[in-house]
Amino acid sequence: MAFVGFLTFGFTQVVCPRPPLSFRVETINSGYVVIHGWAYLLASWNEHPPIAGVTDKATNVIYDPINAGGKDASFLFQNINQHCASIITPKTSGAQVGQGDTPSYFPCHLIERNQFPSPSLYTNHSACHLSPTTRSIFDAMRDKGVLNENGNYDKAGRVYYDWNDVNTTAHLAVYNSYVLNLNLLQSLPQSLFAVPADGLIQSILQNASAFGGQDITHTVATHKATESITWKAEAECLLDTIKVGEIDTKSVGCIASDVVLYTSLIVILGVILVKFGLAVIFGWFLSWKLGNFKKEGRTSYKDRMRRDLEIEDWTTGINVPAEAIRPHTPQQPSYYNSPQMSKKKSIIPRKSRFTQPDTGSMHFNAIERPGSAIWKQSTTGSRIFGNHINASSGILSPRPTGSTSENSRSVTASPLSRRSSETSRSSQTQSSQLTASCPYELSAHAVPQPKPEYMPFGFALTHTICLVTCYSEGEEGLRTTLDSIATTDYPNSHKLILVVADGIITGHGNSMSTPDICISMMQDFLVEPDTVEACSYVAIADGTKRHNMAKIYAGFYKYDDKTVDGDSQQRVPMITIVKCGTPEEQDREAKPGNRGKRDSQVILMSFLQKVMFDERMTELEYEFFTNIWRISGVSPDKYEIVLMVDADTKVYPDALSRLISCMVNDSEVMGLCGETKIGNKTDSWVSMIQVFEYYISHHQSKAFESIFGNVTCLPGCFCMYRIKAPKGNNGHWVPILANPDIIEHYSENVVDTLHKKNLLLLGEDRYLSTLMLKTFPRRKMLFVPQAVCKTVVPDSFMVLLSQRRRWINSTIHNLMELVFVRDLCGTFCFSMQFVVFMELVGTLALPAAISFTMYLIILACIGQPAVLSLILLALILGLPAVLIVMTSRKLVYVGWMFIYLFSLPIWNFVLPTYAYWHFDDFTWGETRKVEGEGKDNHGDKEGEFDSSQITMKKWTEFERERKIKEAEARSRALVQQHLSSPLSRWSPTNLSFEIDRSTLSTLIGSSLGTSPRLMLPHSSSPPPTPPPPPPHHHSRDRATEALSDDEDDRSVLSDETEEIRQWRRSLDFFGGGIERLPTIDTHLPMISNQDEYEADNWQASILETIHSKESKEDLAEQQQEQPVKSDNDDDDNHEEQRPEASNVARKDEQQDNSL
Repeated sequence: MAFVGFLTFGFTQVVCPRPPLSFRVETINSGYVVIHGWAYLLASWNEHPPIAGVTDKATNVIYDPINAGGKDASFLFQNINQHCASIITPKTSGAQVGQGDTPSYFPCHLIERNQFPSPSLYTNHSACHLSPTTRSIFDAMRDKGVLNENGNYDKAGRVYYDWNDVNTTAHLAVYNSYVLNLNLLQSLPQSLFAVPADGLIQSILQNASAFGGQDITHTVATHKATESITWKAEAECLLDTIKVGEIDTKSVGCIASDVVLYTSLIVILGVILVKFGLAVIFGWFLSWKLGNFKKEGRTSYKDRMRRDLEIEDWTTGINVPAEAIRPHTPQQPSYYNSPQMSKKKSIIPRKSRFTQPDTGSMHFNAIERPGSAIWKQSTTGSRIFGNHINASSGILSPRPTGSTSENSRSVTASPLSRRSSETSRSSQTQSSQLTASCPYELSAHAVPQPKPEYMPFGFALTHTICLVTCYSEGEEGLRTTLDSIATTDYPNSHKLILVVADGIITGHGNSMSTPDICISMMQDFLVEPDTVEACSYVAIADGTKRHNMAKIYAGFYKYDDKTVDGDSQQRVPMITIVKCGTPEEQDREAKPGNRGKRDSQVILMSFLQKVMFDERMTELEYEFFTNIWRISGVSPDKYEIVLMVDADTKVYPDALSRLISCMVNDSEVMGLCGETKIGNKTDSWVSMIQVFEYYISHHQSKAFESIFGNVTCLPGCFCMYRIKAPKGNNGHWVPILANPDIIEHYSENVVDTLHKKNLLLLGEDRYLSTLMLKTFPRRKMLFVPQAVCKTVVPDSFMVLLSQRRRWINSTIHNLMELVFVRDLCGTFCFSMQFVVFMELVGTLALPAAISFTMYLIILACIGQPAVLSLILLALILGLPAVLIVMTSRKLVYVGWMFIYLFSLPIWNFVLPTYAYWHFDDFTWGETRKVEGEGKDNHGDKEGEFDSSQITMKKWTEFERERKIKEAEARSRALVQQHLSSPLSRWSPTNLSFEIDRSTLSTLIGSSLGTSPRLMLPHSSSPPPTPPPPPPHHHSRDRATEALSDDEDDRSVLSDETEEIRQWRRSLDFFGGGIERLPTIDTHLPMISNQDEYEADNWQASILETIHSKESKEDLAEQQQEQPVKSDNDDDDNHEEQRPEASNVARKDEQQDNSL
């Protein structure tokens, strides 16, 4: 600020000080007397001593009898023996100038203008002022000025000539900016004085016209002296004798000052005019194209104005609902409306092998390119985390669990949800033909996925996460935000609401904590809220707080009939993450789990990175992964876009669709923001002064930056980022928001410098935009005016003061980061880097700017206006009004502009000064009040971080453990079921199974690795020894007994057989032919050796039940047809059957062991 003040006012004073009082030679009147180029005001000076023979008392030399007014009296005060001591010398031997007959060089007479005294007058020396007294009076007048009748001193004025005065005469010459009257040399008595031969003075005396009318400085400086005295020395002598004034020129300092002044004026004025012009161009030609649906075509100006009026009516109050948007009927693909037909035909080639892809061609349009690689894959399944695709259609749908009538009703109830209903119908018609790819049990209410060809807006639908971060908001604010997101016209099959509650916080005046409010707005949970367990994750903090815990609640959004009409209610998947803190933190902290908004965003960003790169996850991220897939039926790696909304923002019904339209149509776009309007304009004077500030920051600043594709700040209350961008047409992706570099810098936990704290603790939303531009300077960040939201701004001055303190300080530090990014659009002064530098200087100089503005206004009022500065000020303050009239034509904002202008001292002085004074304050102040909150920071270090408390594994490892636990649980349950059946007369104490690799591969996923053997947990105890074969009579008696059972026993056996068959089929389903695996110890009781007989009989009964019904019927028929034999025959027959029976028993025994 001091530098700007010095540059504005001090620089000119230093390099070009204000010249003394100056008079043009023609303006000197009779009240002045000129002496050696200076004009002295003697009109009121009556102190001239008496002149002998002329006056006998003090007199005024201006008047009679002297009449010196307007004349040159330089010859009366000649400079003797200074630079002319060796130049003009007396011819008389021994004579000295100033003594005797040579008291002076020239006659001591007054000089009329354009005249000179005759050398013959030299003999009269009465008028020569050579005495010390007269010289001291003259020196005092030269230094202090002339004492007037009022007792004040009138300073002498400089006499100056312009070049026209010099060039039009033959007797004036210029040397070192001083004007010499060459005619005065003619008054030199050459009979008394000698000058250097062939010197400068001799040359002038011989031919004055050769030197007159020009600048002789160069001639004098370049003359080669042939004598001991140079022309330069002679020129210095001429300055002592015949100087009559100065040339009207500017010094080098003044020229430098003018260069700086006009350069600054041109640059500043150029930036203002260019910004204004580009903002007008954006408003006229580009704004309506961004976010415009293809099927809408070119909307008329009248339609756009009508829509703007509807939006203005909608923003009159934060709780005013918007009218239902007429849904877009899906456009059926045909030859006449195909993309090929929509392109204009031309005989001139438009493309070559060097042509870049068309806008949007990097995305995968199912109609234009049905064979695109991306659409050959599942729309819900995952390439990394498992994918089973139906060969006939290639489309996946949630597993049909239960009735779909409720879901169908919820998405088809109103015109607002027609897109969702069409999505549901298009999927339900083929539900019987589709297979599920999710390895988990999907929610019964999951919205089915539509076909890829379903494009209700004319572009391919993209899965989007709507992130809502909350801290201490109440139910009304949260309800407003979630209602607006849930009722947007974007299909519910492709959007997911994610709410992150930053700690167990109870806002000021709230009866419930913010997490409880969020959970109360959900229904149809996957897991009941009371049974949800907290999971660990790595938080953004230092010390022990780096370990945090959170709970994940998955379900669907629950509307309030008072805020949303029943016909407009849709079923939207919703996940709430509540950061609850560790048990120790819950016991001692007032705000357990609180780690800041940045930590809430990083939970999602880090999760997306690990999903995309298949990296190790925390327990929280694994549960997050599972719940997203189960609640939406879509694998998390299918999501491409994130919408970030604050919990006090309300989104217009079509805002989400318009933002996604920009993303889909241009793959180079990585970030977007819409227009944020104020919902409480007239609540107080504080909210009123913010209306125009919000408007101009969007329609001038962001519109100008959007022309270059480099919007420097995407507001956190309403913005959208791309998670990943398609690369080519082969299904490759480039991480954008999920980029490891961005997440690494954004998740910095050690914030120990002033710069880092201002970046990461105060302006995390702006810093995220800065990181995106630094990492991807060639990609686009745009402003989409058609996507609108409204928010509640501070209505008390203290809250506004606290908010702007954070915003101003974070803006300065973020601009300092961006000013060093060299790859931004443009070059030198015509670049975004230069614009960022100008904004940085302008932000720092805000207090100085308003102070200088007031100074200029005061100067103008007292009659000393700075014309250029006032013109610049008028342009700065007046062009926004012209912009409003030329673009939106909303004259009401002109009225808001005058309110803003009256509040300029607050915006440009009070708020910045307060922010700079509190540069080291990193709290949120009055913005968010919390019950029992202190002034501690959630990122401060406490203790040491113990990483062993957090488990991190890959998704496949988590899945392996989950599948093994499920398999063990099912095995225990099934064995216990068999043990409790009527056929079991003994209890095994240990039962071991050996499962082949194919079983485990399908059991826990095909992507578990390629290791030749996978070890499963097993007991260290050895497997039980198989019992010896039973005696023949036991086998025979048991077989006979089994064949002769009555119908009740046979029904029990049939039921038991069916259960065992189901068990075998469930295990055989995983068949494969891969190597066998070690034993899984199910930790069941071992078989008692004391019950060999019953064990053998039990085994025989089991073996019989696993035979087919036909084999049993054949055996019964054989026994019925065989004649009765003796005991020996029976023994022989049984002996013949024994080998076969033993083989079967041995085979089945091996199968049981393998199980």
